[in-house]
Amino acid sequence: MTSIPPPPLDDETVKNPLECPSLRWGIISCGRIAHDFTQALKLLPTATAVACSARSLDDAKRFAEKHGIAKSYGSYDELLQDSEIDIVYVGNVHSFRKVVGEKVLKANKHCLLEKPFACSRADAEYLVSLAKERNLFLMEGMWTKFFPAVEQARRLALGSHDNADGRIGEVVQVHSDFNFNAADSEEYPSSFVYNHSLGGGACLLLSPYPICAAMLFFRGATPDQINTVGQLDSATGVDLQASIALNFSPISDLAPALDTTNTKENTPKLPGAGLATLSFGMLGESEEETTIIGTKGRLKICSPGHCPTKLVATIKKSGRGNVCTEVYEYALPEDTDAIKQAGGYFYPNSAGLAYEAAAVARCIAAGKTEAPQCTLEDTLTNMSIIDNARQQLGVKPVP
Repeated sequence: MTSIPPPPLDDETVKNPLECPSLRWGIISCGRIAHDFTQALKLLPTATAVACSARSLDDAKRFAEKHGIAKSYGSYDELLQDSEIDIVYVGNVHSFRKVVGEKVLKANKHCLLEKPFACSRADAEYLVSLAKERNLFLMEGMWTKFFPAVEQARRLALGSHDNADGRIGEVVQVHSDFNFNAADSEEYPSSFVYNHSLGGGACLLLSPYPICAAMLFFRGATPDQINTVGQLDSATGVDLQASIALNFSPISDLAPALDTTNTKENTPKLPGAGLATLSFGMLGESEEETTIIGTKGRLKICSPGHCPTKLVATIKKSGRGNVCTEVYEYALPEDTDAIKQAGGYFYPNSAGLAYEAAAVARCIAAGKTEAPQCTLEDTLTNMSIIDNARQQLGVKPVP
């Protein structure tokens, strides 16, 4: 049974997460993820893909023909000169995020940068400062945060305007994994995912998802300990898999009262304190779920956790093991004829990219320069964790 989607964090008045004002998009790079994003835009009647560009004009023309895009360009600079474009989606290879993002912002266009946002915190800080200097919207394409299942998990864990305390008490742990066998679709060692100079490797490709899960449910707090273990490929220099443990210190040393003045619960849990265990890699398939454990219950964001349609809430009653279970399921929007004619999607649940695109349109129309679901400070904190993890693993910086 399909659940009613919760209102999105960016606008509590919205009943349909695909509802949004008009926005004119330019598409930079014509690869697989750009294909899926352009397909998802077709689910938004108010969205228009105005133009696309690639390093090869022939590639751009083929992409435009497939997706019914009126204009195609053989260079990114040409697209950025198009006055009919409001925002640019950047889906090129990781190592070019900073260079292309800079071009977009200097052309005074709003920008949605695919994850990873950059290959280092320093590069990310530069792009953020440039966007703020020019009062432009900028966001990392962390689409996971915009799925109704994740929006609902946020409300149940962290509260909302109609339930300030949430349903599962104080969050104490988050466990999240994202592992798949890249050899299923990526040729070793020629694929970019194994190419160090192009920003390949598990930390940049996969870790943004479990890190995002941990940071979301610990309210974006900065962990005071980061411990990483994993394996590198000696032939290519990229990290193949890793696990990260994060420790979050208390934000207050005020322990709950142990007398009748405490109307909530008696627990030694200090506010903000907790742990996260994260696993990611390109060697084998994992369950790909995120579990959020609180003092009064737990949430499971079901597989595929980076693009979920199902959430299970287990709410604690009095006594150990005495619980009630609530299941929330949110069907993806159905493919249109235009989506089917263009060949569907490359990746699972890519229709959900439409939730992200709709939120971006709402935010820009409201005069916002970032989305509350995925703030720039969130992105910078996550990039710091990735930098730290790569350093512990011995991965060299991307040149």
